[in-house]
Amino acid sequence: MKFTTIPTMVALCLPFATAKVCLSQSDVTTLSTHFGDLVSGYTQKLANQTLTTNFMDYSESINTLIDSAGTTPNALLGLTFTSRANFETLSAAQPSVPFQVQNTWYNCDTITIRWLSTQSPQPVVGISVLQTVYRPRQGNATNFKINEVWAEFDSAAWLIDSGFTVTPPASNREKREVTFEA
Repeated sequence: MKFTTIPTMVALCLPFATAKVCLSQSDVTTLSTHFGDLVSGYTQKLANQTLTTNFMDYSESINTLIDSAGTTPNALLGLTFTSRANFETLSAAQPSVPFQVQNTWYNCDTITIRWLSTQSPQPVVGISVLQTVYRPRQGNATNFKINEVWAEFDSAAWLIDSGFTVTPPASNREKREVTFEA
C-alpha cells in the first residue's frame, strides 16, 4: 500500500467519524409518546428514561397555572422547571389528564408537537418544542433524551377545567375584562 493512499482513506472516513447523530422517526415517535405519557400518567421511571437530569422547561402557560390566575403571585416569565428533580416533584402532585399527540415535526435534535388534551368542559390545545440530546443508554427505547421544553397552550381553558370560572362583562359596551375565581 502506498503512503499516499492512507491520507486519502483517512480523509474519506473523517466525515463519518465526526457526523452528528440525528433523531429518526422512531426516536420522534418514542419521545413524543413519552412526553404525552408524562402529562397523562406521570411516573418517575418514565421521567428518568425521558428527561436529562438538567432538564429545563419554559412555559408561561404552566406558570399561569402555578400562579392560579394571579391568586398566588409567581413570575410568568422565565423557567418553569429548573431540573428533572424539580419537574418530578411538581408533576407527581398533579392529576393525570388526557393527552393526544396530533402532529409532530422534527429536525436533527428538535421535535415540535401539536397536542390536544380532551379535558372537560373545555378541550385544551397546545404546542411544545422539545430540544433533545444524544444520550445512549441500555434499556431505553431511544438514545435521545429531552433536555429542554418550550410549551404554550390555552391556559384559560385549563383553568376552567380546574374549577375556575370566567365572569363575562355585563354588556357588550363595557370594557372586556376577564376575572378568575377559585
